[in-house]
Amino acid sequence: MTQAQPYSDEALRSVIELACILDDLKTRIRTGWLIWGIRAKRLESVAEHCFSCLTLANLLYPLYPNRDQIDLAKVNRMLIFHELGEPVIGDVPLVDKRRHSIKGALERRAWRKMLEHVPYREELYALLDEFEKRETPEAQFAYYIDKIDATKTAKGYYDRRKFHRLDWSVRHSELIRNNEDIQRMIRNGAKDPMDIWFDDVYAAYKGRDEFFWKVHCMLREMNTNIQPPKLDVAS
Repeated sequence: MTQAQPYSDEALRSVIELACILDDLKTRIRTGWLIWGIRAKRLESVAEHCFSCLTLANLLYPLYPNRDQIDLAKVNRMLIFHELGEPVIGDVPLVDKRRHSIKGALERRAWRKMLEHVPYREELYALLDEFEKRETPEAQFAYYIDKIDATKTAKGYYDRRKFHRLDWSVRHSELIRNNEDIQRMIRNGAKDPMDIWFDDVYAAYKGRDEFFWKVHCMLREMNTNIQPPKLDVAS
């Protein structure tokens, strides 16, 4: 927010209540990992995805060629709130074509319901609407970050051998089996889940943003199973 907002006790309570509702995202698992049957003891939550998006945005921004066109503070607000509707409508992955086709309309209804009593609701609604339309430099940057983070997380599971074979996923998931894009990719030679994840259907930035396409390709080639450096506390 750009300036302090006048408030009543009722308004303050409504904001605290919204924060409590958003705690739902701490334990709401990203549905895509369930659909793919990722074999990990603990799967990524929606809140962890939002945190990872913020981290990526702030790490990549100093290197981004067009950063002078972008208000990073606005990008950060978009990424903090871009999953605001999920406590209401749940996480809707791209692979679920039927639900994804109506996700935008459902999200807008969910935003209105979630923000109904927040005094600066119109400002937040406009911010989320800008993110969804992807017409401004900030919205495009935030959108690419959202996609790159999903790709990074998928590659992390893959490099740690948490994905099943592609044929297992097709047999065990009706959504994967009936997804026309995935079936087209398999006919065109896709052999494992990463062939699906790195196909153009997930690479929203190919031909649109060279910087993010380079990040995308780098993730495809590198081993992301990287451990933190060790610190010799005795020295």
